Amino acid sequence: MTSKISPQQLKRLQTLWGLFCPQSQLDRKDREARLRWASEAIGRQVDSFHELTAEEAATAIDALQEHLPAELVRKRRPSRHLAQAYGTAGRRGRVEKEVRLVDAETIRVLDALIASLGWTRERFDAFLRSPKSPVRSGTIRTLGEANRAIWALKSILRRAKSSTQDSGAETLRRAG
Repeated sequence: MTSKISPQQLKRLQTLWGLFCPQSQLDRKDREARLRWASEAIGRQVDSFHELTAEEAATAIDALQEHLPAELVRKRRPSRHLAQAYGTAGRRGRVEKEVRLVDAETIRVLDALIASLGWTRERFDAFLRSPKSPVRSGTIRTLGEANRAIWALKSILRRAKSSTQDSGAETLRRAG
């Protein structure tokens, strides 16, 4: 006996369909288009997503994810242990029993912050080697070092935004 689609799969399918429609110039509320697409994806006619088996739902989910940009399709949430490490690694006074190396997701966060500051990678590397560096080694190898760099970059970004807002308010006061 084949298992029916799970509530989680149904929710995932509906969410992905909502993301897929703007990419494909489809109306996300067009039920016929959705069922036509699902029928083509799994290879049989369906009248409702509730008719799908768990295997067919997985096939449809994979097909939708292939058509979406990677940044829209979030894979899996980090484990509880890893999520805690993302938030606490590198804090002052915290002794880590386990050294975690920096992962690709953390590097992407760093790259996004560097880009939002308008810095080049060379400028960021120079910052890491400077006396104001948040990491002693001058390079980022562990999750703790990456977190300290992320917190420093967010602080710099926050200060840059508030100073531009303050200068804009000052300009308005002088003009008035």
